[in-house]
Order: sequence, then C-alpha cells, then structure tokens
Amino acid sequence: MGTTPTYSWPYPDDTDPVANGAQDIEDLALAVETTVSGLSEGGLVFISRTTIGSAVSSVTVSGAFSTDYDSYKIIVAGGAGSTGMALKVTLGATSTGYTFAEQFTVYASPSAQASATVNGAYWNAGRGDTTTLTMLMDIHSPFLTEYTTYQSAWSRANDAMAVTGGYLNDTTSYTAFTLTTSTGTMTGGTIDVYGYAKA
Repeated sequence: MGTTPTYSWPYPDDTDPVANGAQDIEDLALAVETTVSGLSEGGLVFISRTTIGSAVSSVTVSGAFSTDYDSYKIIVAGGAGSTGMALKVTLGATSTGYTFAEQFTVYASPSAQASATVNGAYWNAGRGDTTTLTMLMDIHSPFLTEYTTYQSAWSRANDAMAVTGGYLNDTTSYTAFTLTTSTGTMTGGTIDVYGYAKA
C-alpha cells in the first residue's frame, strides 16, 4: 500500500496482490470518512424555531446565542400584524445604548430616505403589516464580551423596503433576544435562528 501526500490516505499500488483488493478499498474508505468527518465546514447551522403566538406584542427567544458561534442569522417570516408596524429587537433585558441608521424607499415614490437613532431603547430591524412579517438580520458577537453589531433588511410587496444596521454600546454577553412590535400585535409566523459555522 502507498499513501497520498495530502492526508496520508492508503491506496493500493501495483505490487499488491489482487486478493487484497477488497481490504485495500475498505482501508481507503475508512481513512476518507475519518478525514471528512473531522473537517470544519462553514455555513449556516440551524439553532431554533420559535412560533409566534396569537395577538402578541412581543416574543422572547431564549438560548439563541452561545459560545458555539460568533455570528447569527435571524429570519422572521409569515404571520401578519394587526396593522403596519416596525419590528424592534432588544438583547436580554437591556433597554438603552442601541444606535442604528436606516435607509428605506417607498415604491410609490422611489427616492432614498434615511433616519438614525443614537442611544435608543431598541434596534429597528424588520417590518410587519396585515399580510406578513418580514426581517432578515445578521447579528455579530452577541455572546462575546464586546460590542454587538447588526445588519438587517426587510421588504413588503407593493409597499417599501429598507436596510438598517448599528451596534449596542455595551460589552455584555447575551443569550436571548426579544422581538417587539412598535404598535399593534402580531399573529403567527416564525422566528428562525441560525449560527454561522466557522470554516
């Protein structure tokens, strides 16, 4: 048996007896399986799904962040609001220090508009109306003891779209977040949390 230089996988060479062929293939397959199972794969890893209840103004997702990942994706989809609303995000019990800026466009009058908040009580990260809830958020370092940053986007059919981003001015380690409506209530839909695996 010879070995390849990269992973030292065994492979049959032309001096092996034919009778050893089956064993050679088995040895090679086991070596490949061991190598592949030990490789780190980047990408999104599903963590949890929370179903939004009926006529609620807030939902807390516990155990969302941990030492396993540094960055996360949060997706809110489906369901509906009782009226048009912003979807606000807070971390843990913190209600101050949220700084963010938004840029948005209303399709009927398509010109960029913007707003900013410094040291607020939450982040604006999504939107809801009577047809759907929508939020696509990336959040970085919520569990680490450093500033947490985020970027988020939302869009509504035949209405408007926006992008937003900012940071939280503290270095607390968080495991949970809360999604809250700016007005009215939400019913149905899901909140999915994924971790970005390190490659």
